[in-house]
Amino acid sequence: MPLRKSEIHMHSIFSDGEFSPSQLIDLAKRNQVSVLSLTDHDTFDGIPEFLQSAEATEITAFPGIEITVKFHDFNIHMLAYFKDYESINPELKDRVKKMTQTRETRMRQLIERVNEVIPDRFQGKIIFENVKRAAEGVLARPHLAREMVKLGIVSSTGQAFERYLVKYNVERENLDAPIAISMVRESGGVPVLAHPGERSYSLICPEKGRQPENVPILLEELKEMGLLGLECHYPYHERIGTVDYFIDLANSFNLIVTGSRDFHGFNSHQKASIFGTTKMEPVFLEQFQKVWAA
Repeated sequence: MPLRKSEIHMHSIFSDGEFSPSQLIDLAKRNQVSVLSLTDHDTFDGIPEFLQSAEATEITAFPGIEITVKFHDFNIHMLAYFKDYESINPELKDRVKKMTQTRETRMRQLIERVNEVIPDRFQGKIIFENVKRAAEGVLARPHLAREMVKLGIVSSTGQAFERYLVKYNVERENLDAPIAISMVRESGGVPVLAHPGERSYSLICPEKGRQPENVPILLEELKEMGLLGLECHYPYHERIGTVDYFIDLANSFNLIVTGSRDFHGFNSHQKASIFGTTKMEPVFLEQFQKVWAA
């Protein structure tokens, strides 16, 4: 029996992805992906188009989001999955909307910083309105990186991060992990820790003092806050051979095992052919449905 394909961690033009929500549905049909969730960064704005586009298909589609949350003294990414758009707590929608506004303020400050340190001939040429226009949705540093490439300030988005966007980054206020998890649970949603071993917005980052041996302790804390799942199948985990480790960890804490490609499109050097290629049956769907029905 062929593997039922899923893609439940993906981004659209409403955050830092290449494709619109409806284009992602079209891509799912071409790649024969039957279980989908749109998880844009800190926004629900793409969800109505996503769900409407899926209605005329046989795809099982449900709303999601990837929220940046504060945990101890660092930030992590938390995925959240919901039965439908109407079930999402209005308070959570409001907090997410405020996060979008905060991103705009942060981007203005970041552009101001970068304009001061780039070569003289480029100073003042990075304009907020141009970056926002290119973003189409929630502003993020990759949008600024692409504008810097377009202006000829750097040769690649990677170079933009290496030279400027990490060093001169502007930190922003994020939801605390227990508050974010509680708001998702109040909506009947399923909070899932994204890419726990990816070294960025994750539990492991040795250069910042977050060692692998601390992961079980940190995960136990999140579990006590109400975390329900762990993203175990993930491209970086596959490359370094830690998928089984995270599956064992998830099972030991009775967490739902999930996985996906974290698909952004060519903006992240991902070909459309990888969409829906996670090698796991979407057994998580039945577990999600039990939570939604509770």
